[in-house]
Amino acid sequence: MNKTLLVLLVLAMSCSSGAPPADIDTAATTAPPAAVPASVPDSEIGLAPGTAFEQPEQTPIAFNRADPGESELRARPNAEFPPPIPHSIDDFETITLAENSCLECHDAAAASDMGAPAVPVSHQVDLRRAPDINGEEPVGARWVCTSCHVAQTDTDPLVANTAPR
Repeated sequence: MNKTLLVLLVLAMSCSSGAPPADIDTAATTAPPAAVPASVPDSEIGLAPGTAFEQPEQTPIAFNRADPGESELRARPNAEFPPPIPHSIDDFETITLAENSCLECHDAAAASDMGAPAVPVSHQVDLRRAPDINGEEPVGARWVCTSCHVAQTDTDPLVANTAPR
């Protein structure tokens, strides 16, 4: 008999409308409708001037065509950034597992004779596998110089640099 009573009670509760009884004032307990956020104008989206739907004219990028040793190294945008490459690298051989033409001038043994900055010792330490061992050449993660060092360009910055120097 208890099972029958329990089944009837469950059925009665599931069939109710879910509305509160008529004698309860729901106005005081109902939350106000959520405020709709203001829309953002198209002109305030993105870094380019104008709206997100306009395509401003692109300034062509002029890479430095100077030969090694012919141009000035520009200041880094921030002390944590790697220095840019101050000369053209168009005619350099592609860096492969066996060959890195950057080391012809920037290897520690050749740098002073070439008047080029030497690859820092930090590039010869494999921080992942052997942080206590200095190798003879840049390690795998630092072998491809252009992964971090970019060619200097003769263009204006697209966005103002606000990072502390």
